[in-house]
Amino acid sequence: MESIIKQGPDIKEAFDANTEKAHIYFGLVEQWLSQQKESIEDLDQQAKAYGEEALAFRTMLKFIQSKNSILGLKERVTLTLINPVYKETGRMQKRVQHPHGENSLRTKIECLRYFEKLNLLFTGRVFIVDDGCPEGSGEMAESILSEYPESAHKVFFLEKAIERNDIDLPDGITQKNGTNRSVKGGAVLFGMKKALNTSFEGLHIVVDNDSDLSVHPMQLGLLIKDIVDGNAKVVAGSRREEDSVSLIGGTRNQRGKLFINIWQYFLPELADKITDTNRAFKAFESSALEKILPRIKTYTFPYQIELLQASIAMNIPITKKGIAYIDSEAASTQSGADITETYLNQIHQIIDIAKRYSATNESDPLLKYFSSISEEEWTLIEANPPEKIQDLIATS
Repeated sequence: MESIIKQGPDIKEAFDANTEKAHIYFGLVEQWLSQQKESIEDLDQQAKAYGEEALAFRTMLKFIQSKNSILGLKERVTLTLINPVYKETGRMQKRVQHPHGENSLRTKIECLRYFEKLNLLFTGRVFIVDDGCPEGSGEMAESILSEYPESAHKVFFLEKAIERNDIDLPDGITQKNGTNRSVKGGAVLFGMKKALNTSFEGLHIVVDNDSDLSVHPMQLGLLIKDIVDGNAKVVAGSRREEDSVSLIGGTRNQRGKLFINIWQYFLPELADKITDTNRAFKAFESSALEKILPRIKTYTFPYQIELLQASIAMNIPITKKGIAYIDSEAASTQSGADITETYLNQIHQIIDIAKRYSATNESDPLLKYFSSISEEEWTLIEANPPEKIQDLIATS
């Protein structure tokens, strides 16, 4: 094992798992695996002892598990990948064209085509939704899709849909301003509704996915297995399971942990079932999603949390799946000057969700506290987070 691990590419960012060297390494790991007697799960557990040195190896094991899931399909499956875009022109380009280029959209399309060749019972398509991007992300996506003229992939523009009052729009949605402004969530929900209203064959699974390659699409097979096997209707990809593989940027990790503590406090029933809610790699069986969507009122980033909370409230079978996650922080729109939605705004959305699903008591002192603090006060909390969020009340 040590020898095959040492042959892996050095992975520092999402792009590194998608290079030519990574593709070759996938074949090497697959060949090596065919000669082993232990299960992938047992081998992965052994590889954890090598720490970050085994990051590439363990990621390839996830890819192979996913591939095996696709190969094992015995019924027809249509998978619709929902891909919102906002200021994503960099990551859609190739690395030779842009310093943060990931060739992300082509990679997703090629991955779906690869799965279709593996098993003729599988059909995949990408629905891209431009969330009012000022840099022409939707237009770039259309240009890329023109390279695949016979495909079922589509690009939608949320702003144009609002102008013509498209029937599939979330209630009262606006672009980048107002109570019902879309900050990623509105675009995803609109894309999901389009997916439900577009013809498909067999079992239809809709997957919420970020526009980068932080969760490589080679892992889509991991998400759909429990739905195909009838064990769940909703599957949440998770970076926090025993078998998860994760490389998360330091800045996002610190504020992310604080945000997790807060949402888990206000949504305890969800926290008991799913530990990683804010990761856009979730699969929904279409008939279940059709029941869930009318309840969703969050059009900013916590829409992911509400989708899961609604599933639990409606007794829809839900489970989680360990995934490989390699951060794509450099070009994130949730860092530095590019931030599109503050964490305090997201906390306010969490409080709204908790109230609407009766998950918390409105007299809770922490609820009142977070409803009243300013962005300046939040910045101080983020810079020096408390041991327990309940400590904030004592110091206020």
